[in-house]
Amino acid sequence: MHVPTGLRRAVAVVCATALASSPVLVSHTTAGASGPTTSARAAMPHLTAKATKRGINVKGTNGLRAGRVHLTVKGPATVEFVTFDAGYTSDDFVSDVNKCAAKCNVKALRRAIDNTTIIGGTSGGDATIVFPRAGTYAPFTIGERGAVVGRSFEVGGPPRKSKAPKVDGSIIAKKGLSWGGASTLPADGRFEFKNRGNAGVPHFVQLQQVVAGTTADQVLAALTAGEDGPPPPFLEASLLTGTLSPGRSMTVDYDLPPGHYAVMCFF
Repeated sequence: MHVPTGLRRAVAVVCATALASSPVLVSHTTAGASGPTTSARAAMPHLTAKATKRGINVKGTNGLRAGRVHLTVKGPATVEFVTFDAGYTSDDFVSDVNKCAAKCNVKALRRAIDNTTIIGGTSGGDATIVFPRAGTYAPFTIGERGAVVGRSFEVGGPPRKSKAPKVDGSIIAKKGLSWGGASTLPADGRFEFKNRGNAGVPHFVQLQQVVAGTTADQVLAALTAGEDGPPPPFLEASLLTGTLSPGRSMTVDYDLPPGHYAVMCFF
C-alpha cells in the first residue's frame, strides 16, 4: 500500500522519522535462483493481474485455495492483494487511504492498517505471494488518482502446501527504522521480502539505484530537505514491490543494472 509517487516527497518531509533507508549493492554475479521454471509454475497456482483505467483484471482465481501462488503483474502499475476485517469494507479502505495525501490523515491511515491484512504484490513482473487462509480477498492498486479496489474473490481451504522458491537473498523489514538481510545481491535473480511480525506497520520495498558511495543518511537528508534542497542522488533504475502486513512474506523476481541501491519504504 504505497504512497502515490507524487506525494512521496511530501510525506517524507512531514513524517521524516517514518522513512527507512539503507544502501544495498547489486553485484555483477549471475543469479543462482533463476526465474520459475515451467515445472515449478505447473506445481503452483498462477494468477495474472493488470490494472487498467477501467479497474483491475485478475485471472486464475477460480477454485483457488489458500497457500503459495505465483503472480504475474502486467503493465507498470502495482497490483496488491488484501483481505478486510469483518465490518470494514473496500469503500472504507478507499476512503481512508485517499485521506493520506500531502497532509496525511494519520488516524485514517491507521484505521486502514488496523482493519486489513495485505499479502503483497508487485509491478510489471513476477512474484510469489501467500494467501494465508480461506476467505475473501481483493486486488487493489494505488496511483496518482488514489486507491482502486477490484472485484473480490473467494479462496478455499485448507491451505495448499508447496515448496518455497529458491532465493538469492532476503530483504527484511525490522522493528524501528532498520532493514536486515543481504548486503549484496546478484543483478538478476529473486529475493525474499519479509516484514517481521514485530515491525508494527506494513512495509513495501522500493529499490532505488543511487550514485556509488551514497549513504543512507545522504538519502534521508535529500528527501527531507524540502523543495529547495538538493535532489536525491538517484539514478534511473528502480523496483517497487507490493506491501506486506507484519508477519507476512513474499518473493520477488527482478532484473536490475549492477550498482548501489537504497532500500526504502515510506511508512
